[in-house]
Amino acid sequence: MAAENTDYSNDICLRISPNSGKIIVEELKRDGAISFKEISPIDLYFMLNESYRSNEVVDSGLLPEHCLSVSIGKGEKTFILWNPELRADMTYRETEYSNFPIPRLVFGIRVLDTGRVAGCTLGVVADEKPSPSTLMYHYPFSNVYEDSRVCTGNNVLPRYKKQTALVNFPRYLLGIPDNDDMYSAERNKLKLGHKELMEHLKEKDPAYYYTDILIPNGKTLADFIGGLNGTDNEDDE
Repeated sequence: MAAENTDYSNDICLRISPNSGKIIVEELKRDGAISFKEISPIDLYFMLNESYRSNEVVDSGLLPEHCLSVSIGKGEKTFILWNPELRADMTYRETEYSNFPIPRLVFGIRVLDTGRVAGCTLGVVADEKPSPSTLMYHYPFSNVYEDSRVCTGNNVLPRYKKQTALVNFPRYLLGIPDNDDMYSAERNKLKLGHKELMEHLKEKDPAYYYTDILIPNGKTLADFIGGLNGTDNEDDE
């Protein structure tokens, strides 16, 4: 049995008085002398913070191309991808639109540790180099809630063995056939219906969105990224 340590020399005692609001550091010297020092709550915070050193490191792994941000939680990761493509193959009901012009898009992809995509968000950003202050616009088409969550209906979201393969997710999502769920003509400047909007845009240049179609939603890219923390897309489960 180890001997009990009865040598209290060089010990430091912290005394907190709720009544007076004082924090006193009491130090016992080896020669028996006792010194006292009053410190502020902020001094106590820094003292405790500097005394803690963690060797735990979270490895993100190799990130997918065009990844702007990644949040790592228990059992899942959320990736923010900036889409470099300004054209996509899209379908509205029974009509296919190949090489259809699209505005600059960002995707939030929630991925479980198994590699399965468990939920996603979609936003429209200004056509510029992305930064926290980059302006965002209302998504002009359907199946996207006001909070940017995407309703994928009964479609099974993919599972990726490698997270770098998430670069293919925007093309997959945009290829899911659209309907009129959550569509609003108020989200485009011309107040066109969904079918009218698709027909109107199919021969246009992507830059046309920014002059004649998109309506700012008052948010920035930083808002989009920050709003994903804790998001649980029940419609996609």
